[in-house]
Amino acid sequence: MSKLPKQNSLYRLFWAFDARFSSTMFEIWDGIRRGWSAYSSFLYRFKITGSRRLSVDLLDDAATFGTIFIFGLIAFALPPFSGTGDVWNRGRAYAITFTDANGEIIGRRGIRQDDAIPLEDIPPYLIKAVLATEDARFFEHFGVDVVGTLRAIVQNARANEVVQGGSSLTQQVAKNLFLSPERTIRRKVHEAFLSLWIEARLSKQEILKLYLDRGYLGGGNYGVEAAAQFYFGKSVRDANLSEAAMLAGLFKAPSKYAPHVNIEAGRARANVVLYRMLDTGFITQGELLQARRETASIVAQNLLPAPDWYLDWAYKDTLALLDELRLDGDFVIEVKTTVDLKLQAAAQQAINQAVDTEGPGYRFTQAPPSPCRPMAR
Repeated sequence: MSKLPKQNSLYRLFWAFDARFSSTMFEIWDGIRRGWSAYSSFLYRFKITGSRRLSVDLLDDAATFGTIFIFGLIAFALPPFSGTGDVWNRGRAYAITFTDANGEIIGRRGIRQDDAIPLEDIPPYLIKAVLATEDARFFEHFGVDVVGTLRAIVQNARANEVVQGGSSLTQQVAKNLFLSPERTIRRKVHEAFLSLWIEARLSKQEILKLYLDRGYLGGGNYGVEAAAQFYFGKSVRDANLSEAAMLAGLFKAPSKYAPHVNIEAGRARANVVLYRMLDTGFITQGELLQARRETASIVAQNLLPAPDWYLDWAYKDTLALLDELRLDGDFVIEVKTTVDLKLQAAAQQAINQAVDTEGPGYRFTQAPPSPCRPMAR
């Protein structure tokens, strides 16, 4: 009788692996079966029936649909985050001041803005005036003031019109920096999510400074410093309580309350701000009465002395130079020119006098100036 061929080691290894695999899978599925049986037995002890079962089912469905809603809301709010970039410089434009050879201001181009005043130099009563009218709970919420929003909804429902806004100060910053002015639910959702993003990235002081520097306050002015210079002819550092109340009142509707357009409307709005400060405890009754006696006065807006054609030419060249230099984050620029308006005025007067006295004899009615260096004697 012939002998059976001897199995090689590879063949034996294959069958050993097959046996081990089959045994392992059986143990796994048996463990799952026994675990499921134990789990079912455990739940059976807490079996809920009747009205309690209905309540549990409703809560379960609410949790499921709530989770779906939250993820959908996040997806709905994601698009505006693609354009956040640098929150400090978003949407900024240059504010350029031109001076003559002697350092005197001869004109401006671009927007009027000055963000050089640090927050600690801005009068505390101006900050309180802004907070009292725009967001009294600014330092208490996380970007979206739920309490303030609910209060605004109730107030507007009672008045049957919009009498109180629900947007926090941070939401207004988000709107000004990243969003369009349209009034839609989608924009409000974007505004809320961007507010949370801003609050996570910036401190409360930085957000407040951003709001005070970038808010539009009428007359082409952005920020409280530019507005104080334009309306009162002084730095915001020197603004009194009455002037601070007028500036704070402009954030709501600058075109309506701008004092250079309607001084009475501006003063009426300032009084509303003062009484709001009194209600929130930011000022006393005596301070309110004193501010009402010292009403804010508006300075006359004198025409700039330099001709428009010269400023337009200088502005165009300056923009080209700025684009070439690519200054990082500096949008408030002062440019010193070589023009000397006093010298030009003297030259024009001399030309006019020469035309009047010599023109009839030499038959000329106009003459151009010819600047030259004085010759040494």
